[in-house]
Amino acid sequence: MMDLSHALMLGATSLLLLTLLYREWRYRQLQRKNLAMLQHVGQAQRTLTEHGRELRGLFDQAAISVIVFDRYDHKVCYANDLALESFGVSSQDQLTTEVMYRPDAWADAPYSLHDFEGWLGKAGKLGVQRFEWKAPGAEGHPVWLDATLAATVFDGQQALMLTGINVSERKISQSTDWMRNRAMVAMTGERPLSATLDLIVAMYQFSAPQARCGIMVLDSDNQVLNWGTGAGFPEPFHSGLQGLPVRYGAATCGTAASIRGRVVTEDIAKDERWGRYRDLAQAAGVQSCWSEPILGTGGEVLGTFAVYHNSPWTPGEDDMETLTGPLYLASLAIERHQSRESLKRLVAAEKSIRQISVKLQSLDADSTDSGVQEVMKFLCEYLHIAQAYAFVRDPVNAIYQANHCWPPVVLGADDEPLAMTQDELSGCLATISANNHCTLHRDQSEDSDELLDLLMEDEQAESVLMVPVIVEDRIDGLLVFCATDSHHRWEALEINTATPIAALIGSALHRKSLVQSLVHQALHDRLTGLFNRGKLEDQLRQEIHRASRYGNEFSLILFDVDHFKHVNDRFGHNAGDDVLVEVARQLKDNVRSADMVGRWGGEEFLVVLPETNLAAAGEVAETLRQHISRQSFPIPGGAITVSAGVTAFLPGEGAQDLIKRADDALYRAKEAGRNRIKMSA
Repeated sequence: MMDLSHALMLGATSLLLLTLLYREWRYRQLQRKNLAMLQHVGQAQRTLTEHGRELRGLFDQAAISVIVFDRYDHKVCYANDLALESFGVSSQDQLTTEVMYRPDAWADAPYSLHDFEGWLGKAGKLGVQRFEWKAPGAEGHPVWLDATLAATVFDGQQALMLTGINVSERKISQSTDWMRNRAMVAMTGERPLSATLDLIVAMYQFSAPQARCGIMVLDSDNQVLNWGTGAGFPEPFHSGLQGLPVRYGAATCGTAASIRGRVVTEDIAKDERWGRYRDLAQAAGVQSCWSEPILGTGGEVLGTFAVYHNSPWTPGEDDMETLTGPLYLASLAIERHQSRESLKRLVAAEKSIRQISVKLQSLDADSTDSGVQEVMKFLCEYLHIAQAYAFVRDPVNAIYQANHCWPPVVLGADDEPLAMTQDELSGCLATISANNHCTLHRDQSEDSDELLDLLMEDEQAESVLMVPVIVEDRIDGLLVFCATDSHHRWEALEINTATPIAALIGSALHRKSLVQSLVHQALHDRLTGLFNRGKLEDQLRQEIHRASRYGNEFSLILFDVDHFKHVNDRFGHNAGDDVLVEVARQLKDNVRSADMVGRWGGEEFLVVLPETNLAAAGEVAETLRQHISRQSFPIPGGAITVSAGVTAFLPGEGAQDLIKRADDALYRAKEAGRNRIKMSA
């Protein structure tokens, strides 16, 4: 019994010992595994740290904006320099405290902080989100980003990463083009001038959001400037500068209009020209002003375009370049408005005479000459006279030339239209200025006899009535009636009938001139005088229609002035303009009369060659290229070359396809070294 108990105790002791040994072995095994796991975790943490460091280095060198947010509380974990710049801050802490937690630091909807947090929420729930975003930017200059939000892991944490490509230039260009198009549409309609000028100012301010702009329009009668648009200024400033005199020392705008040149006031507080207007500027919060005169097609001052800033400032080359387009549009808008107003005044004057008024009002530009001839015939019959003339004044040569007459085709010596010098008419003009008409009779004086003999060669004129053709309060011509009856005396009824008709004829002729001028402006490039892009596109459509219908051939040459940017940068934009004008003249003077030459845009010129195949067009292009390369241009050195792309119409293609092939060929010519042509099949 004792042996059994001893054996059981020995067995239990052995089992316990074995259990303890197994547990010790198991403990050591687990300890080794735990150590290995800790080493693995440490290595993973070091790898994540190194990975995070590499990501930061990569993001810091990236050409895009990168911001990493915590996926859940949207705290900023990282932002590279481009991102900080886009949001107008210099550090990650500033981004967090001065932007992410401040709704007033963001733009209005749909670019507010609330909207941005909405995009973060969508990305966290739905995955990748792509959208266009306007970041606050530095100093009030917004930055447009093509943004993408996506989930990622950053420093071992769940995160959302924003990447943004800066598309500000494209966005500004698109918006500027949109504003420009709206302004052009407004010009062609009946909208007030101020509405068009508002659009032009908005077009510039999209590129310069910190600027406040105003356009003032010249009142030529009183020689003062009045606001055309200036909605961004308080009323006291607006009313205080209304009627600004055009003279040196009348603030910046009055000075610019008086000298017809650029004037920059870097600091209004230090500029004596702002003496009487300085308090107005201070109250309005403006401290600098840059003003450019708005010039008409004849070089006359139409108004001023002024750019104001809230701190001392002076424009750079980029600012001046940006203002070029708005200045041109403002000039065009004011001129067209004035032309419309002038036309309205002329039409109102024509309504004072019944029959002739109705007749002349119904005339278009093409039928004006024939309409005036009919009126002259009517006057001859109504007044029972032998001859009637409408003399038009040529201010350059100081002569009055008979552009219309009845009976027709009464010519002077050498088959030239009858003309009288201002000296020959000096006495008559003085009488007209005093009495609004002048009558001459034979034997009245020697000068009278000479004029009567000049007016009628086949028959002898016995007396003459002259009434002024008034255009915009100036004598622009003379209506002259010749009677062969020696007893004819010009009665008040005849004078009172002829005088308003002279005004109506002047109105019709001036309207024709204005319409022709507007048509010319609509179809021609203002700088070179060539057809503009719109006219070229119309011509292309016509040529394509004819070619498609009748199987005709025609070709295109697209020229580009080589290194034109270098000309502008080195010699200035005036020299660049001179080069473009000379290239245009050389092209126009060296093609057939049937060919059409126009300015396609910038330094590009398009030549349309009807009834010309590709090979012949290539010869024309090469001849023109060589000719231009031999010319001397108005720049130091005098040498200018052009490259050209040549293509011919293919059945079934449209204008865009045709232009694209010419443009591709031009691109190949420039890639091949410039000063050459390339053909496109």
